[in-house]
Amino acid sequence: MMKKIFLLALILPFCCSTSIVNAHRLWLNIDNEQTKVGQPVRIEIGWGHKFPKDEVIEEKFLHHVYAMDSKDVKIPLKQKSPTEFEFVPTAEGIYTILADIHPGFLSKTTEGYKLRSKTGLDNVLYCFRYDIRAKAIVYAGEKAKMTDRATGDMLEIIPLTDTRGLRKDEISQVKVLYDGKPLSSVDVKATYAGFSDQSNTFAVITKTDEKGVAQINILEKGSWMVNVMYEVPYPNTEECDKYRYNTRFTFRVR
Repeated sequence: MMKKIFLLALILPFCCSTSIVNAHRLWLNIDNEQTKVGQPVRIEIGWGHKFPKDEVIEEKFLHHVYAMDSKDVKIPLKQKSPTEFEFVPTAEGIYTILADIHPGFLSKTTEGYKLRSKTGLDNVLYCFRYDIRAKAIVYAGEKAKMTDRATGDMLEIIPLTDTRGLRKDEISQVKVLYDGKPLSSVDVKATYAGFSDQSNTFAVITKTDEKGVAQINILEKGSWMVNVMYEVPYPNTEECDKYRYNTRFTFRVR
């Protein structure tokens, strides 16, 4: 009996770790996107399959969580708990909140998932190197002007519509960039809090046009999330098969 408990104790953390990157997604829940200079903004890390609340991410998986101002200056956030951060804007303007997890490899073999590349593994079914990120916007001051500035992530969602003025039954536009260039014909999936309690279920599914722009029908008020996943071949197929990029942008409709 003790041997079984010991083996289970060894296996469970590994199982949880592999599931972390197999189908999980990262997002940001912001308590007040429209704030004032000097007023704290609470940022919660969302993780899992069900938006806006699902699992609690282990702190060791988080890589970066920070704000970026209009001059591309990175601003550290105050960590309040393993999954909660605080941002206090010191000047009027638009701030981008960015987060990502540590990148790495995931290989699926006939014996299960391994958090490593194909190198040295037998019976590999597929492998991908994952890059998982999240973005949200904070407006400090009523005069903060919307911009379509990129932050430099390999896969990026850029809001083209000022989310402060969005209302139900309107259209929100986003642009998708890959390596700094518009990405056409890629799936853009969006949903809102309360749409479904099923995992990875979306209220809106559309595609980008030749300019990388997608139109999202705003069906309801509340918290919204936009998801894009994109894969490209890995340069050394003996090591891995694909790069898998996933990014999410969250905003609120009043």
